[in-house]
Amino acid sequence: MLENELEIIWKNSTKAEVVKIDKPEFLTDIDLQLKYFDKNIKKRDRREYIAAAIVTLTFGTGFFFFTGILSKLGLLLGALYGILVIIVLQNAKKQKPDNYSLPIKEYLVQHRKYLVKERNLLKNVIYWYILPPFIGSVLFCIGQYTGVIQFIISITIVSGINVYIYFLNKAAVRKVFDPLIKKIDKTIEDLETIE
Repeated sequence: MLENELEIIWKNSTKAEVVKIDKPEFLTDIDLQLKYFDKNIKKRDRREYIAAAIVTLTFGTGFFFFTGILSKLGLLLGALYGILVIIVLQNAKKQKPDNYSLPIKEYLVQHRKYLVKERNLLKNVIYWYILPPFIGSVLFCIGQYTGVIQFIISITIVSGINVYIYFLNKAAVRKVFDPLIKKIDKTIEDLETIE
């Protein structure tokens, strides 16, 4: 009797068991991370829109009160920079997937494209976010030249802020965007294996 039972157990153990994965439960973690990410991007955009509006109004107003061609040119660049930030963020926002009725895999693929677009904004922050106001600041400082020491102090402060912004964005790419994109890639890969 015991021998027959062992034989049955042994024969059944060689059969491969099919594991059924519940996709909604499987995707809960990635979905929560994407929602958290979207919430943080929305907060960041709101802050940037307010800052860009203040920069545009401040520099635009300053354009009418300061004299000197270089100062005015620097202020004009600063005002245009504020508008540029708003335009760039609006264009990135258009990439955000908002069709939640898509199949899971397609939704993740679209969200990945959006994340890559946002990551590329941070990777290229020097060109669209740092350089334009830096050039405007240098022109303004040259136009309002009050001495070598004042000029060096002003440019050092602006440079320090820009270096901080640059490395802050590089850290965000490394710590937030790259891991989330990798996680989406892994989830898409896992979905393909269970389909």
